[in-house]
Amino acid sequence: IDSGLVGRINDSYKTPLQQQTWTLRSFPEGQRNCYNFKLTANRKYLIRGTFVYGNYDGLNQIPEFDLHIGPNKWTSVILDGVANASIYEMIHVLPQDRLQVCLVKTGKTSPFISSLELRPLNNKAYVTQSGSLMSFARIYFPETPSYLRYRKKFFIFQEQKFFIFQDKNSSFSTK
Repeated sequence: IDSGLVGRINDSYKTPLQQQTWTLRSFPEGQRNCYNFKLTANRKYLIRGTFVYGNYDGLNQIPEFDLHIGPNKWTSVILDGVANASIYEMIHVLPQDRLQVCLVKTGKTSPFISSLELRPLNNKAYVTQSGSLMSFARIYFPETPSYLRYRKKFFIFQEQKFFIFQDKNSSFSTK
């Protein structure tokens, strides 16, 4: 992406957050700003956008905007406070070798993004008849923490739930 401005969240919000969310890219210019990727057609990908406002602009106005996959609306980004991270995930099969993830301005505030991740998945995982899958919830179930130690890093086991993305107000299609 060639547009946007690099910003940093306010230092007072950094402590509980992962370091990769301390910086962000905002888009005060233009109605629609897109990241363009050349990937593998007919491959399944996890697409994850993370958003932490952290009053990076000093305005203390939590932005509202939309995320699109190409021309189709994926979701509206709803931020739950200045310092809370909002994460949006989708499992999407690319019908072609290009992917466009866009931030679309819907009001007076500027869209921004803290991180955008693309992870190729095994095409046999999360099988659906058609369409993409949007994350519904990420829930931690065990009564006591369950950790897996791997090369001096700890991982918490989590259960991830996805549902088929079918919104009557959207024209999203993978065909």
